[in-house]
Amino acid sequence: MKKFLASTLLVLAALAAAAFARAQDGRHVQEIVKLTTFDTVSITIAGDPQLAQLAFQAFRTHGRYVYVTRDASFTLTFTRAGDNQVRVDVAKAGAPVASQTASGKDLQDALYRAADAAVRATGGGNGYFTARLAFVRKTGAGKGEIHIGDLFLNQVRRLTDHGSDILTPRWSPDGTKLLYTSFFIGGNPDIYQIDLAAGRWTPFASYKGTNMGARFSPDGSRVVMVLSGNNGAPNLYTIDAHGQGRPVALTSTREAKSSPCYSPDGRRIVFAMEPGPQLHLINATGGEPERLRLSAGGNYAAEPDWSRANPNLIVFTTRQGGAFRVAVHDLAAGKTRVIAPKDANGAALGGDFIEPVWLPDGRHVVCTHRTPDARSLHILDTEENSGNRATKISSGYTERPSVWSP
Repeated sequence: MKKFLASTLLVLAALAAAAFARAQDGRHVQEIVKLTTFDTVSITIAGDPQLAQLAFQAFRTHGRYVYVTRDASFTLTFTRAGDNQVRVDVAKAGAPVASQTASGKDLQDALYRAADAAVRATGGGNGYFTARLAFVRKTGAGKGEIHIGDLFLNQVRRLTDHGSDILTPRWSPDGTKLLYTSFFIGGNPDIYQIDLAAGRWTPFASYKGTNMGARFSPDGSRVVMVLSGNNGAPNLYTIDAHGQGRPVALTSTREAKSSPCYSPDGRRIVFAMEPGPQLHLINATGGEPERLRLSAGGNYAAEPDWSRANPNLIVFTTRQGGAFRVAVHDLAAGKTRVIAPKDANGAALGGDFIEPVWLPDGRHVVCTHRTPDARSLHILDTEENSGNRATKISSGYTERPSVWSP
């Protein structure tokens, strides 16, 4: 495991260094600027070379920023201020704008915190660079294990050794636990919980039938999940976050249901339900489900995730033109946008983009890019008229992301 983590870190650091070097080439910069026709802010990154490389790796995933070598709107200078401290100085046209020293659990974490501060100082809203990922890395046919790491997967740790397929790892609000579905025991889909501090997993829900799709409420007091029970009909249930007591049914129909997710205030739940599937809303205490009327992507709508940063936005997976795409629905405006992902040069990307989850800025999502040969994780900019750039952050067969942010 140590050899695997070390090799992963070296490869990603090399890639970041190579990309940083290419970005300092004038022809590369001109190409980026030429292709950028939407609202962006140009930046130059300076300071400690190691920190600058990590900062470049982070900022290149943000659709608002374009790296240039001269005449930038802002200069971001990152310097080491201690073993686990990084100072960022932000200047505009040579004049100081902001300065902040960020502390983290290590130097890399401090750098990401300083970079988030730079996003705020340059008018980019909340940053997302300190977010952490849980995801599934396939180890064989039909088998996968849960890993966690920083957003750019420079530091990755494997959590499970089940040797079975694993679905939808989901963080607790405080980042100390994960819920997930595994076929680990007897080939049955049961829900398990990992205590990250203790480093152990325990069964959470193993009722008769299907147990899956578990997700914490925003305050961490409840869990919503899909249970099929004795009659075989998958319905929504909630239970105490410790798994105590009897599950409370929210629905009681025969239609298949999946992917429940709480609203940011914990009062409603969005989920997918057949036929279609289609997205539906229901009160967190139960009642009659209401179909969410989408202005686009309505023939297939699944895997919803409700933004914590903007309670009007729900991201989901839809199907369009034979491919799966990420779509965003605005509850306030009643409008839905289907996103066509593009690479850094503005070229459309093929394959499927599925399993979207919001990053904490309410603009970007992490999603799975699926091709016949592989699955990888991408950061996708969902902002309208942003160019919808998708930046690859993993390789191999990695999927089913979940995001936690401090």
